[in-house]
Amino acid sequence: MRKIALIVIIGLLPIITQAQSFAKYENMKDVDAMVMTSKMFKMLAKVDLSDDNPEAREYLKLIENLDEIKMFTSTTASVRSEMQKDVESYLNANNLDQLMRVKEDGKNIRFYSKSGKRDNYVSELFMFMEGEKEGEPISVILSITGEIDLSQLSRLTSDLKIPGAEELKNVENKS
Repeated sequence: MRKIALIVIIGLLPIITQAQSFAKYENMKDVDAMVMTSKMFKMLAKVDLSDDNPEAREYLKLIENLDEIKMFTSTTASVRSEMQKDVESYLNANNLDQLMRVKEDGKNIRFYSKSGKRDNYVSELFMFMEGEKEGEPISVILSITGEIDLSQLSRLTSDLKIPGAEELKNVENKS
């Protein structure tokens, strides 16, 4: 019985540590963090809009199905290096498919996803960006989870001013 318990604990350890690997950035001094939870999305989805604006309705439908958005950015070399290691560990431990890579204007941006329940939907969209912003080195980790419609996602990330949002317009064609 102890062997079974030990095997289960060892099996779950990578999952537990990976979930915690990005959470540590929330309280780091040299990291800007943004975390939005499903409660925020549900509250936004209750906004009363007129029925004559189908684009707004689609937007609300998108955010209503989101679980969480996490974004961590840093310009500090040691933190950026740690972020890169944590991203590689996360990608190795989780079953994410690479959607696309973009190298442009001094930025390397990689997009990954987990398949969703329907075509053109994913359960997680993960982005890692390394490069420069306004002449300063920067790394960005972005994770969006929920039932995500890729055709609507670029608008949400643009509204939130997430680095790499422009490249998301091309992701729906790659899924």
